[in-house]
Amino acid sequence: MPFALRWVAGKQTKLAGGGAEAELVVITANQEGIRREFADAFSEWHREKYGKPAVVHYLHYGAAEIVKYFDAAGSQLKVDAVWGGGDYLFDQQLKKPGYLEPVDLGAEFLREVYPKADLGGVALYDPGKPPTWFGTSLNSFGIVYNKDVLKYLGVGEMRTWRDLSDPKLMGWVALADPTRSSSAKQTFMVIVERAMADAAEQGRSEDEGWAEGMGLIRLIAANVRIFTESSSIVPIMVSTGDAGAGMAIDFYGRSQAGAVGDARMGYVEPVGATIMNPDPIAVVKGAAHRETAIRFIQFVLSEKGQRLWNTRPGAPGGPKQTAIRRLPIRESVFAEMRDFTDQVNPYKAAGGFNKSNAREKTWGVLGELIEASCISLLEELRETRKAILASPRAKELDAKLGRFPFDQKEALRRFEEWKKAPAGRRLEVKRRWEAEFREEYRRLKEAAERGTTDAHR
Repeated sequence: MPFALRWVAGKQTKLAGGGAEAELVVITANQEGIRREFADAFSEWHREKYGKPAVVHYLHYGAAEIVKYFDAAGSQLKVDAVWGGGDYLFDQQLKKPGYLEPVDLGAEFLREVYPKADLGGVALYDPGKPPTWFGTSLNSFGIVYNKDVLKYLGVGEMRTWRDLSDPKLMGWVALADPTRSSSAKQTFMVIVERAMADAAEQGRSEDEGWAEGMGLIRLIAANVRIFTESSSIVPIMVSTGDAGAGMAIDFYGRSQAGAVGDARMGYVEPVGATIMNPDPIAVVKGAAHRETAIRFIQFVLSEKGQRLWNTRPGAPGGPKQTAIRRLPIRESVFAEMRDFTDQVNPYKAAGGFNKSNAREKTWGVLGELIEASCISLLEELRETRKAILASPRAKELDAKLGRFPFDQKEALRRFEEWKKAPAGRRLEVKRRWEAEFREEYRRLKEAAERGTTDAHR
């Protein structure tokens, strides 16, 4: 893998050397348009405030690769700040091992940016004193769909996650691999958490709800044409008609729908079944350019920096070229949305449901379970559901496929097994899990073909 994709704002300089520009190195999961626009704007802001421009050197990796980078580098880290990749990355995978440095931005500044410390129970910045990470934008998740393809298939427009399990969509759904994409993993987690919340509201165990949420993921996966390596590919496939529908993080979905037009493509967030969570930034412990890194955070959280997220390109205070179409985290900017690309105020749109740390205990093994049950066995899963739908006992057997063969308690036991297994043994563990799911699918398929119902014995 190439070590870095780099964007340099302002006059180019070497990383070493005593140029007149301030410098910093940022490792980030953010896409190229975000990197360019914020680097340009920060350089101008830095010139106005401190009398000289700033040069941002970016290292571009996905969230999973960022963790690997930190783990491999240890104390020899050559970066000043880390930006993007989701709050779990920062809170659990970077803060806990001690890679990040707490930063005091001042109580007054924090109150200006975050009048409330949380949104629907989800922390907008690290509650430590001083905080270690700071949310910079808000992410939500939804469904992208091609209206022409759905019309051709005789399927209505998407509204709920369950709509993606419609048998008419078999072979027409595109999803990203949750072991490679953190946003894809978060979307799957949303489905599971919503099912857990539903179970609790009905007086049932959340463990039971977990099995139902994972089962719904299997029904959706049975319709999958391809699991992509990156979540950004899914909206593109849907826009071209190579897929009829898929899951997407909000800014990918809105951007692609806006690019091809509402007549062809739609993006929808299931009502009461999506989340709003922060995408953070933090200073890396031992940063060589610590002061500039803190200034970069201050700029990103400033009114000027926050307006870059959703202001139309070319409008006052907006980006120069790229419509970023992400939701700012600073609540005050929503008082004036005249030039915003998306007229959405997350502080008004957020409902009572949001993610919960208590419901995310299986996050660390969720991707591996989906890989073992759906991705590695996609053909077996697809053929099993085909047989079920053709069976006179389709309703009963589809309900069995739509419920995972074990609950959250067993998933947590397997998570412990996974964590304790040496790297060389994890492949053996995964193959054993795959063999179990393969046998379950064989039994379900056999039951469908024979018209019996003993598949889960």
